Amino acid sequence: MTSIYEARNALRKGSLIIYPTDTVWGIGCDPFNQKSVDNLFKIKGKKKKGLSILINNKEILSEYCLISSDNKNIINKLFPGPVTVILKSKVNFAKGVTRNGNVAVRIPNNETSISLAKDNPIITTSANKHGIDVVKNIDEAKTIFGNSCIYLKGEKPIGIESTIINLTENAPKIVRIGALYGSTLEDIIGH
Repeated sequence: MTSIYEARNALRKGSLIIYPTDTVWGIGCDPFNQKSVDNLFKIKGKKKKGLSILINNKEILSEYCLISSDNKNIINKLFPGPVTVILKSKVNFAKGVTRNGNVAVRIPNNETSISLAKDNPIITTSANKHGIDVVKNIDEAKTIFGNSCIYLKGEKPIGIESTIINLTENAPKIVRIGALYGSTLEDIIGH
């Protein structure tokens, strides 16, 4: 099995990698490498623009995204955790990563994925073919993706996709209910 160090090197060289997050198994690549992003779209069968990036801490979020003071308070309560937030992008990622100038961002509560993104952000999207259930383990991922990816073991995901919250509008908007829901979520976003 691949080590974190080998996985980071493989990402820099353009490889796709399947790895655990706190929510589900993810598949990712370098968000600045157009060939890698194109390959990810191809093997997932994804057509619509917009992918999430995974970063390893809140302090670097402002390097990639515009964050209002109101949103900063929400983000501090959400991260790290089973949430994806949509923010205005400040950088030019490979084509297909952003949608309408926005980028989705995750900071999972998972040591493996955080370590993987130590040097640079990585793409994080569910490890599945578009429209099919997310893989439940590495063996299932290998059956689906074969030699097109590198595989990284780590802490087992809970199996529920992240909650997605759009922070680009006047008020936070829940786009998808996932692993974080109920009164905890309502308390954090204010409704």
